[in-house]
Amino acid sequence: MDLSHRKPKAIVRKARPKWQTSWDFMVVAIGYAVGLGNVWRFPQMCFKYGGGAFLVAYLLFGILVVVPLLVLEISLGQKSRSGLVKSWSEIPIFKGIAFAQFVMMLMMDTMYPVLLVWCLKFFVKSFSAELPWANCNNEWNTAACITVEQMKHNASNGTNSAATEYWKREVLNLTSSIEERGSLKSDLVMYSCILWLIFYLCTFRGIKTSTKIVYVTATLPLLLIVVITVRSLTLEGAWMGLTYYLTPRLEKLMEVSTWVGACSQVMFSNGPALGSMIVLGGFNDYHHNFWRDAFAIVIANFFTSFTAGFAVFSTLGYMATYQNTTIHEVATSGPGLAFVTYPEALSLLPLPQLWCAMFFLTLLLLGLDSQFVLLEAVVAIIMDNVRSIREHRYGRHIAQFVLFVILMLLGLPMFTQGGAYVFEIMSRYVGSGWCLFTIATCECVAVAWFYGFERYWEDIVKMTGDRWGGRIWLKVSWRFVTPTITALIVIYYLSTIEPLRYQDYIYPRWAEVVGHLISISSIIFIPGYALLTVLRTLKKEGKLTKLFRSIKTEEPENVDQENVQLKNCDSDSV
Repeated sequence: MDLSHRKPKAIVRKARPKWQTSWDFMVVAIGYAVGLGNVWRFPQMCFKYGGGAFLVAYLLFGILVVVPLLVLEISLGQKSRSGLVKSWSEIPIFKGIAFAQFVMMLMMDTMYPVLLVWCLKFFVKSFSAELPWANCNNEWNTAACITVEQMKHNASNGTNSAATEYWKREVLNLTSSIEERGSLKSDLVMYSCILWLIFYLCTFRGIKTSTKIVYVTATLPLLLIVVITVRSLTLEGAWMGLTYYLTPRLEKLMEVSTWVGACSQVMFSNGPALGSMIVLGGFNDYHHNFWRDAFAIVIANFFTSFTAGFAVFSTLGYMATYQNTTIHEVATSGPGLAFVTYPEALSLLPLPQLWCAMFFLTLLLLGLDSQFVLLEAVVAIIMDNVRSIREHRYGRHIAQFVLFVILMLLGLPMFTQGGAYVFEIMSRYVGSGWCLFTIATCECVAVAWFYGFERYWEDIVKMTGDRWGGRIWLKVSWRFVTPTITALIVIYYLSTIEPLRYQDYIYPRWAEVVGHLISISSIIFIPGYALLTVLRTLKKEGKLTKLFRSIKTEEPENVDQENVQLKNCDSDSV
């Protein structure tokens, strides 16, 4: 049978997804930036670094560091509209930044769900007839356990609050050291499986479905925070906490640690340098107004943190008044603020189950949309760079399922009885610290010096038009202010390394080495790929001129050109 007259089957390239409306990116980006750190980490940093003085430093670094970095990352992704790796391919010698950011996002995707698992467990237990962290009648309680009512009269150094024992002895069931890993906590593993199933169902169709979900998970917690804040402000002693929160202790501004802490928090909270914003920007229309979005993200993040601070500190004031003590005595550091002090205070209110459920639902929703974006960014990078997965009908669904299973399994060590020690290492060395600031420094150097600021400004003008004053501000920021600040913080971190601690426990030296190797595992790609690129270029061309030339990008004639189907057919079928 002669089939020569038949035309070859068309090969259709799937269009790269894009936001359906101009507001989708802003909502998703704000949902990503506003996360758990706004509720438990920001108030903790304020408590540690001088209240109102910390707010000044935090806001200043938001303007000097974060906004310029967000403009850089969003515009870079929007300019190329081809994913993280291909965005940095335009500056060949700095392509390693993409791999460093990819590795860091993978580690964040492993660590961040642990916080959500804890939140989910507290949320479920909030519906108990008697809150387990409000009484001492449970199997995990010791003879030293006292309720928050008893603490008012009988507290001593030899006693533990019911909330503390619930957190340490039931939720974590903490061992004495990291060497004693203990067994897996079956309930935490179950909650982890539930969350990963939610992650998959909400993201398996890409930004088309996850964006609709984030509209809920990004806006509802903001309303809940307002409700909780209003209720907290009505508590007796709330003014004591607010005074501590808003009064600037100016002597703290003389300490370098305050400025480093403020910059670390504003970076950790808004999420630049991880690469997620580049991926999200790649889904934008070519002429999207990223200036508006960059400022909106920082402003929304600041006011969410600021409002959450009112809720937390007014509650701390209430606890201090109730126990006839000081705020320093009732406050705890780290996750304990969200999982010990705050639920303990809420247990004293009328209808405590309602307020506890509302609080932990808020934390869950804040964390979910941040995790959705981190996962979507990783999946998008894989789809952009693995053609066989991209062109297979169910390639994304299969690859995403396999990826999520692997990430879930990698997180299991943090659900053992010694898991809190592992989580502390990941928290210390992955999402914040010198590695994040190193990437931020390299981003500015790559764009402002190697690609060339003037050339990049021409690209920005093509996308959004000439913005009055924007050119001078960005030039000064990208070339000098932002990289100088981030580089100095890297130097500070590396010159003030202290023994790793979890509360009173000091980690063994090998655990600290593992932590530093975790940091290096992402950063090593930047100098490593740069060296590889230099060697390849010298071998191929004998000179390094090409390293300082980037791919010339032009404004597309049709911004929807990705939707054009590429057909492999003969001349008769054209």
